[in-house]
Amino acid sequence: MPMSSRWAENQSMMARRFFLATIVQAAICIGLSLLLAWIFKAPPPTDRIRLPMAFQFGTACLLFGSWFLYISLEHVKVERQADFRRSLLLALVFAVLFVGVQSYGLWGFMHGTRDSQNPQLNTHGFVFMFAALHAMHFLVAQSVLLWVTLAAYCDRYDHEYYFGVTFAAWFWHALGIVWVAILCVFSIAA
Repeated sequence: MPMSSRWAENQSMMARRFFLATIVQAAICIGLSLLLAWIFKAPPPTDRIRLPMAFQFGTACLLFGSWFLYISLEHVKVERQADFRRSLLLALVFAVLFVGVQSYGLWGFMHGTRDSQNPQLNTHGFVFMFAALHAMHFLVAQSVLLWVTLAAYCDRYDHEYYFGVTFAAWFWHALGIVWVAILCVFSIAA
């Protein structure tokens, strides 16, 4: 059976799987964030901007996810399907870790602000807004990566067609660059 007809047959099943996988992924991210908040608690309030340790760990997750997306793209180009799928799955795992850890980091950053009643008047609010906007965009990138991973397991991509993987990788890399810029803003604000 040609790949395109197999893909057409799998599309409705893919939609159901995507919906369920999105719920599971969100639950894992929220659970991880709550677990970290329960274990490490909120930092003591301060007037200075401090880069939460969670942001540093999250940045490592972002880099690993980016690396595995790059590797997956290389594997699909040469038809190493098992390696391709494994790399995509690892990229997705690091995306989930990134979102969970960053959510905890944002929560800790918000609670570590002494003047949390009026954040629009201080630097904390400005930096928090940048990080929160980045997190919202990253949720979209994570959803794209989830869709591409599910599609890969339904034989959607091969050496001739892998645009979805390319798009997911470039979206992820672009958000990584934005995150580095946000970290620079943190450094300047501190």
